[in-house]
Amino acid sequence: MSLKTEEFYGPSDLICGNMVHVYGRNCLIYDCDKFTQDWFSQNMGVTQNPVKLAKGRPNVTYQAVPAYNGYGSAEDSLGSVIALRPKPPKTDMKKMFKQDMHTLRFESGLVSTEPDDETRKFIISFYCGDDTIQIYEVCDKNSGRIGGRFMERQKQTNPVNGKYYCEKDFLIGSMLFLAGFKFRLMKADEYTEKYMEDNAAIFPAASIDSLVEKIKKGASKHPSLQAYAIHLMKVLDKNNDGFVDLAEFSCGLQSLNIFLSKHEEHTLLKRFDQNGDGKISMEEFYNTLAACF
Repeated sequence: MSLKTEEFYGPSDLICGNMVHVYGRNCLIYDCDKFTQDWFSQNMGVTQNPVKLAKGRPNVTYQAVPAYNGYGSAEDSLGSVIALRPKPPKTDMKKMFKQDMHTLRFESGLVSTEPDDETRKFIISFYCGDDTIQIYEVCDKNSGRIGGRFMERQKQTNPVNGKYYCEKDFLIGSMLFLAGFKFRLMKADEYTEKYMEDNAAIFPAASIDSLVEKIKKGASKHPSLQAYAIHLMKVLDKNNDGFVDLAEFSCGLQSLNIFLSKHEEHTLLKRFDQNGDGKISMEEFYNTLAACF
């Protein structure tokens, strides 16, 4: 027979804010329903005030996306992660119908430490309809190499930003990482250059107007644009013969803190080289600036 006095919880113990010990655990009473509130108010004269509990931090877990498994495209691989019944990735049909007829072709060289790779030539084609890239190698006879398709037509990821290469990434002088090789774009065919000029919003380096605006920014330190143009002629054409080669022209602009890319240099040479000798006509260049006065 136990001599211990057994005590039971009563209504006076069940007040919001009190702790009750149930099955070895301490439980906090923090609220009650409307009927219980009315009962305590009528029978015990106690007003049950709910206790505000601090909200706990949500248990957020991060599940890393597995690496591309090599089957199909990266979108196909990701689709099997998102859904049990993956759907094929959607194709931008509007872009395909609008841009499918445009193909940008560039002559490129292989950037490598091997001396034999310096003479290898490649044709890189970019298809604007679906952003796919194809590479062909051009080989001379008896060169010991077999020319032809070097890389199948497919999308390629830019390792710099992790996104697919797009048309604005293809500029003369640009470096591309394709199929594990490094390529430098050297030349573009006539159709590609015309396409770039017509789409100056995508290729500002191919627009002579954008290039002139870039050069005009240096006029802020001069009283007028005409005074700046005269100073620019003296800096660029030091021997005053009316013609400047591209390297001298580029170095002169660099002395004025104006830096040009390879494609911008090509645009300048194409616009102001009258006879194709690789020299820029300063008269034509001045007249172009004078049109902005």
